[in-house]
Amino acid sequence: MNNNIEVLEEVLDVLEDEKKHFQDLVNQNAFRIEEIDSYLRELSKKEDEDFKVFSPRNVENIHRDQIESDEKEKKKYEDENKEYLKKIDFLKNLIDKVNIVIGNLLLEDENKEKPDISDESICENIENDLENEHIAHQILNCVSFITPDAERAKVELTALAKKIMQ
Repeated sequence: MNNNIEVLEEVLDVLEDEKKHFQDLVNQNAFRIEEIDSYLRELSKKEDEDFKVFSPRNVENIHRDQIESDEKEKKKYEDENKEYLKKIDFLKNLIDKVNIVIGNLLLEDENKEKPDISDESICENIENDLENEHIAHQILNCVSFITPDAERAKVELTALAKKIMQ
């Protein structure tokens, strides 16, 4: 049973890493989109009064190619972010399901018949070790939620604190 839990925890780590990778890509794209927006705002402010008075053209006509290129780039990043966010949601669902399976395996392991009284202290030590490993793993998962999903991290940590108090 312990091997199954270890394998699932490894899968969980891979899923968390993949989710973090996509979140980093979303953040990079969002940063680039903000840069483009800022550049376009500055470009429209750049036109000085003399230029407006003595030239029949406006700043959009002069920089039309650059503006169109930036708009296309911005659209590309926005589309990529939509896809990345879909992947992140899918990974979150998988992570939740793996966490449920791990929890079920731990409960199943706890509900097995207790051995003879002579082996009881050994069994309690093993159960405590498993419980501590599981709690440590849950805490690490919560840490990964803090930035992207603070509310979920709060809920998970509160549940964990209640579990420890019991």
